Amino acid sequence: MTLPRSITVPAAIILAAASVACMVLTSLSTSTESSSPNLDNRRQLKLMPQKEIIRYGLDPKTIKLRGTRPGDEGYWWKDINYRQRGLCGGEKCFFVSMSDSSKGYLIGDGNFHKVPRLAEAVEAYTYAAELEAEYNFRHFYADPPYEMNTPSAFVRNLWGDYKKHFGKPKSLIIQPSRTAPEGSIIIRCYNDRVLYGRLLYILQSMSVESKQNLLGELESVIQVVEAQPVLINDFQLVIDTNGRTYHLDLNRVKRGEASQKDARNFEGCLEGAVKYVGDSINGTVSVS
Repeated sequence: MTLPRSITVPAAIILAAASVACMVLTSLSTSTESSSPNLDNRRQLKLMPQKEIIRYGLDPKTIKLRGTRPGDEGYWWKDINYRQRGLCGGEKCFFVSMSDSSKGYLIGDGNFHKVPRLAEAVEAYTYAAELEAEYNFRHFYADPPYEMNTPSAFVRNLWGDYKKHFGKPKSLIIQPSRTAPEGSIIIRCYNDRVLYGRLLYILQSMSVESKQNLLGELESVIQVVEAQPVLINDFQLVIDTNGRTYHLDLNRVKRGEASQKDARNFEGCLEGAVKYVGDSINGTVSVS
């Protein structure tokens, strides 16, 4: 993929929201246990930090959701699983809904680094909706975000990674979301060895049909990025075990024009991924 010399973005789509390494997607099922990758391959796992394998229980076990009381669905702080495996990025964390495991909440401090975040989160949601309508773009957001004072029960029930992450925020931004399938991975474009190691990790559990689907999806992603080059900024893509792709962390495009470093890292990245998947289908991928 050849990058344009000058990359411009309308101000309306310049986003400035939180960095998220957790994942919530549109139109998908969370039932993926039957095709989980082999976790014993240490070489591959060294290329795959555990926070970038999407799991919700105490890895590698799947979380066992309990029921909630009637009416809890209207109070998100009563509906989230505080005991799931910590899924936090730099500024937000994802919590699975206890009443419906296909849904969840992406939650961040409403005044992170003393900068109000709601307007930025709304812009991110709007941009994602525009891309979905124009390109059939998969993203994480289910409904518009909103802000509210932090419920005392939320802070009281936090533990582990979540407690360290949040502290005692005065307000929270809640982004209703859908849950990513377990076993999905995050790929980035900064190191070929890491990129291909992660692809190998997910490809080993895929059927030929799923690999062919992934091939087409990656080619579509190339077309979307050509039309929306701001997506090159800190490029991140989720791939599930059925070969579907989802764009992650859309707030990263807040910087507008891609930096020289991001542009350099991205050059040829997806084309290389397409070739790698094609080689896997043909049985010519090297695992050395």
